[in-house]
Amino acid sequence: MNINRSGISLMVAAALPLVSFSSAAYTGMDARGGAMGGTGVASASYLTAAFYNPAMATNYKSNDDFGMLLPSINVSAHDADDMMTKLDDFQELNDRLESDDSVRGEWEDALRALDDGQIAAEAKVGMVVSIPNRFVSASLFTKASIAAFATTKVADSDFEKDSNPNDLDSMATGLAGGTVDLGVTLAKSFELSAYGKRFSVGVSPKFQKLVALNMMESVSTFDFEIDDPEQSSAFNMDLGVAYQPVDNVTIGFSAMNLISQELETNKIISDDGESYSATFMVEPQYKLGAAYANGWFTVAADVDLNKQQYFKQFDYSTQFAKLGVELDAWQWAQLRAGYSHSMTDHAESLMTAGIGFTPFGAFGFDLAGQFGKDNNYGVSAQLVFTL
Repeated sequence: MNINRSGISLMVAAALPLVSFSSAAYTGMDARGGAMGGTGVASASYLTAAFYNPAMATNYKSNDDFGMLLPSINVSAHDADDMMTKLDDFQELNDRLESDDSVRGEWEDALRALDDGQIAAEAKVGMVVSIPNRFVSASLFTKASIAAFATTKVADSDFEKDSNPNDLDSMATGLAGGTVDLGVTLAKSFELSAYGKRFSVGVSPKFQKLVALNMMESVSTFDFEIDDPEQSSAFNMDLGVAYQPVDNVTIGFSAMNLISQELETNKIISDDGESYSATFMVEPQYKLGAAYANGWFTVAADVDLNKQQYFKQFDYSTQFAKLGVELDAWQWAQLRAGYSHSMTDHAESLMTAGIGFTPFGAFGFDLAGQFGKDNNYGVSAQLVFTL
């Protein structure tokens, strides 16, 4: 059985890069930007500038002296095949089969339903402490993002009468990769009366940790947990500029993760010595944005200028064009909506919406959601404190 299991496991692992997943990417890094279609390159506030464009750290009001974002939490999943529910149902029947052979028919149907299942999931967390000022606006930030993809393959040998439900050849295989950043954002604005209203430049040097994991487990026990990943650390940097040609209009450009990084996952090794691994990549991401904001109404548009690929051996990438609007009622309540149009075949377009509450202008709570075809959902929430 071990030789057979190794062969099937290796087959599933080798096939994973060829699977065409749909995106589970939450298109923003915070609840406000996420509700507005993932925009932020020209519309982020000084608190969220580190997530979208360091130059936007100069985007503050005259009465802003201090701010905290503690924290912003974003999770999303695309489960077009309803794989997690099918896994739960099968695992329950698999446990019952040990003592009740009358459920074997249901067990076999549940196992067949798992064949070629796919799921993608992503989680992001961010925290910021910021001190905006006319000299050099500064923020201390940390953000983490991880994406995971999994597929299932059912083996015919598991339907034989003497098969052991505790030693199945049907496998679930996946890949996970992500980054954890800790850095400082510094931004300065300059008045350019001869050529426009204002020009801002920002930089975010950061310590970056990469994590990557190759997952493989029997469908009877697979639970999508990310344990003991490969890790590496490096220095990286984000840059950004913002230009205000006229009142209320901002044009922004950001270059995130300017230093390319790679991390190889753990290897899956068969009995005959063959092995499989994947390489998680962090590559520069370039974004262009424009926004109009007059105090009570904001409309913003961003476009990803290049694709984001997660794994070198994995033909999966995302690239979006984004549009978002926000209505602000006296800085006490906000209503937001947006749309993210996928520019690749691997991802789906998304509708987004959200609300915000900032009573007395000090404490704030933002909530956002995203909606796409075939069980593609995401949610985001954050707490804000400003002085």
